[in-house]
Amino acid sequence: MTQVRGEDLIGADQVATQIGLDGVREARLVAEAALDRVRDKFGPRVIGPAAVFRRAS
Repeated sequence: MTQVRGEDLIGADQVATQIGLDGVREARLVAEAALDRVRDKFGPRVIGPAAVFRRAS
C-alpha cells in the first residue's frame, strides 16, 4: 500500500507563478484562456477553428 503525506501546504492563490521558457507554449496557453472566456460568455459554438465555419452562399 502506498501512502502520500503533505506538510506545510498553502493555498493555490499564494503560490508563485512559474516562469516559462517556451514562448510559443506560453502564448498558446494565453490564447486558450482567452478563448475559454469568450466561450463562457457567448456559448461554446461562437469561436473555433476557421476550417469548421462555412460561408453561407
